[in-house]
Amino acid sequence: MPIIPSAAATTTTLAAGGGMGMATKPKGKKKGGKKDKKKSTSQPFDVSAALIKNEKLYEELMAENTKALMNDDDYGDIDLTTEYIIAARAKPDGSSPSSTFVGASDWVPVAQLCIVRSISQDDNKDDDHESVMESTLTAAVSYFCREINYLGCLSAPSAFKSLPRNNVEYGIEPIESFMKHVYEDVIEGKNSNNGSSNGSSSSSSSSNGMSKAQAREILELDVGITDTAMIKTAYKKQSFKYHPDRISEEDREALSERFYDIKQAYETLNSGVRNKVVNGSQHSWYASLGGRDRNNFLGPISLLSMEKAGALCNKAFKSAVVGIDPDLTMAFVARNQSAARL
Repeated sequence: MPIIPSAAATTTTLAAGGGMGMATKPKGKKKGGKKDKKKSTSQPFDVSAALIKNEKLYEELMAENTKALMNDDDYGDIDLTTEYIIAARAKPDGSSPSSTFVGASDWVPVAQLCIVRSISQDDNKDDDHESVMESTLTAAVSYFCREINYLGCLSAPSAFKSLPRNNVEYGIEPIESFMKHVYEDVIEGKNSNNGSSNGSSSSSSSSNGMSKAQAREILELDVGITDTAMIKTAYKKQSFKYHPDRISEEDREALSERFYDIKQAYETLNSGVRNKVVNGSQHSWYASLGGRDRNNFLGPISLLSMEKAGALCNKAFKSAVVGIDPDLTMAFVARNQSAARL
């Protein structure tokens, strides 16, 4: 897959008392033939050195997984290896859109995570599988937040380098979901170039090029309107007017493209719009990709403290995080910047 480049990686076994990032104490210096009894200080965590040092360990986890899959005779305690894409963005500040960190105003894929856990962990019937996995992913992302943030700064310095780490939030989803609903749609354009006999092909091919000015014109909105409630009302009015069930058969084929354009206009005006809503959440174009079929995206994640994340990871599952292709990351940064200018 075109996700992992030849880049630095970091990995650790998330177990009780283990894991990369554990501070180490320097040896006491000798003074007059005796060790200095002064209290030693912990060395700061060197994320750059850690990424370089552990680059090959991610590959080792994947190699072990491949070897296990090829061994059909082993039906013992099977390890389940799953890969995920981690996205990052600036925490919403109530503006629409964020004028300070435009490149990170919506989710941007920045890293790839691998988790290896024993399938026997699913034997506990008292635990709900989805809640267990959510806890696992939350703990892993929390544990690796320093590495993930650093990888984002490497891939997209214009978006993340000046953004304080405590102002960054993270989301995660299985790599299969990302490839199907995000990569194939946004990067390869597969989901928007499928031809059809109802005339939607031409509209579909131009969907990525529809400006917000064109979208407002289609929905008969005034220039500059960004209020989500007004956009939704206009969409309902126009979609009701041009719905195929309300149009005669002789006009249905001619107006089918118009109905598609109305839907696309609504999606265009909502892309990158970050108006604050009642519950404090923000609309996300990235999270909306794939519609209802994309139900495995988890974000924003409420990060745990490093101590709590380590405590939740005491069942000895292995995890590794690596960078992804910087060009892929920058494609989404550029999209966020372009959306803010429309």
